[in-house]
Amino acid sequence: MSTTFNPSLHGLRGIAAFSVFLFHWDSFFPAAGKALPVYPIQGVEWSLAMLISFGWLGVPLFFVLSGYLLGGQLKQQSMSAGRLMHFWKRRALRIYPAVWVQLPILLVAASFIPGITSTYPQGADLLRNILLWINMPPWMTSPMNGVWWTLPIELSFYLFLPLLVLIQRKIGWVATYLGCVLCAFTWRWGIIALNDADFYVPYLGWLDMLPGSISSFAAGFAITFIDFKWSKRQWLAATLGTIAVFLLLLHVLLVHIDVYWSGHWLLVVWNSCISLTIAGIIYCAIHPQATGRWLGTAPLVWLGEISFGLYLWHLPVLLALLKLTELANTATGSFLALLIGLTLTLPLSAASYYWIERPIMGWGKRKATL
Repeated sequence: MSTTFNPSLHGLRGIAAFSVFLFHWDSFFPAAGKALPVYPIQGVEWSLAMLISFGWLGVPLFFVLSGYLLGGQLKQQSMSAGRLMHFWKRRALRIYPAVWVQLPILLVAASFIPGITSTYPQGADLLRNILLWINMPPWMTSPMNGVWWTLPIELSFYLFLPLLVLIQRKIGWVATYLGCVLCAFTWRWGIIALNDADFYVPYLGWLDMLPGSISSFAAGFAITFIDFKWSKRQWLAATLGTIAVFLLLLHVLLVHIDVYWSGHWLLVVWNSCISLTIAGIIYCAIHPQATGRWLGTAPLVWLGEISFGLYLWHLPVLLALLKLTELANTATGSFLALLIGLTLTLPLSAASYYWIERPIMGWGKRKATL
């Protein structure tokens, strides 16, 4: 399937960022969610709040989209040194400048509102935050902004992607994807086996490093090679089936949530399974048979454009509201926190995109053509 510009992909990126926003809002201001009606289904209490609590799946959605977009671009290109240096430079310019602008702002803001950052780094820890060498060995430095934890994984994928493309050219995309799944399973099982514990959340930084998350990127890369000539009925069946599998996987996780973090086998395999399902949903959403094109509407496309800023800024804004107000105490207050959070986060996200990200990416593109 072609990876040329598709507004629906921008819409999906916007949904990913907004899902993470809603996840953190529900975590800090849960009163609204608790007021929503609940529907027991097969031992699991389903509700809109429960679905919002899965907003963290915006992260694997980002990863799958990266594999699809970047893998689709690079797979047709030469692996010359000049081409690779240009690719890596562009990827660095996409991530670091927005983070570097945010970092001193957060340092100042955290001195006035303690608790709006995960940590207040100094010395070597500050340098590692600047370099985004966070949640990485040997120091496993905590990120100043809690959402930064995904950025080293993304950057690691940028470094690894050319090798992934070369492997695919040698053994084919199916074997490459299966190899990445095996890598993820082996890595996550190895982390569990090497650390005898009753609770593995403290090891999440290790579990989610690139070897443990590579299947998410590889799932996106894999669907660039698929081109099903579906009829409208076949597309509808595939779409509904993929969504059903997605909901089933959520249900399975909820049923086993009490043992999941104890080192259950789902902790090894569930991430790869849900990422493959997300890749299937993406494929269906951008297939030529997709109707409505609602993902490509102007509001969602704009949200996708500012998605990186939305991802970076929403957490400090929500934490500031949590620290400075008592909105978390009531359902009405929680909904008000949602509105205020969006009112503050969206302008910050737009400023990041229009004043930092887009100009710098344009500068990098112009430099490449000189």
